[in-house]
Amino acid sequence: MTRHRSFEVQLENFRREAATAAQYIYADMAIQHAASNSKKLVHRLNDTPTFWLSCTAAFQSSAYISLGRVFDTTSKYNVAALLDAMEKNLDLFQREALASRKRDGKEIDPPWLSEYLDGAYYPTIKDVNRLQAMVDKYRAVYERAIRPARNKYLAHREKEDHTEVKALFAGGTVRELWRLTTFLYQLHEVLWEQLHNGRRPVFRPLRHSVKSIYDATNQRTSPHERIVADVKKLMHFVETATPND
Repeated sequence: MTRHRSFEVQLENFRREAATAAQYIYADMAIQHAASNSKKLVHRLNDTPTFWLSCTAAFQSSAYISLGRVFDTTSKYNVAALLDAMEKNLDLFQREALASRKRDGKEIDPPWLSEYLDGAYYPTIKDVNRLQAMVDKYRAVYERAIRPARNKYLAHREKEDHTEVKALFAGGTVRELWRLTTFLYQLHEVLWEQLHNGRRPVFRPLRHSVKSIYDATNQRTSPHERIVADVKKLMHFVETATPND
């Protein structure tokens, strides 16, 4: 088996790309959210406008390029290749393979292992097909809202007219971008838990609104929440710091 056919290699690559896209998207939007709530912060940001405009452009370009790598089927590493590797390596998710991972190199089975394996979930092709249907739903969002801008403006400057460029970015909504990004994180978590812990692939609710995350008193460990927490600290510093003469 070539390296890119390995499910575990595909899963780790997918994790990196999904996290990268989430960090860029939510960093940019968290700055905008913070600025919308504070005239003082806007004034401070406007002291160095070129820098912050450059950040916005860099965040957006990098996010769209990462999402392109996730959905571009011509790449060796993309979400379609990930699910294809899962389908071709379903034995990796079955009882004996899970038992081997849980033994962790020990020659004697731990006393809890048999009961654990009895309660584990072992996926079938139906599970792969269900995940593929979910991916297809978000692929449609990517094709409509992300791919045109990525391919015709960010990666290849085919459009220059302001009206045409604006139209490239008008194919979707902010909420769709949030849900697309957080779905990728959820998909990675579901597949990781299935592989390592034999857990049924269930998608649990996840906060996606920048406002709800920014205003929350606690941030969770997902990439998009961590970056929002970091931006919140930075914006507080920018707003409250005493200028140096």
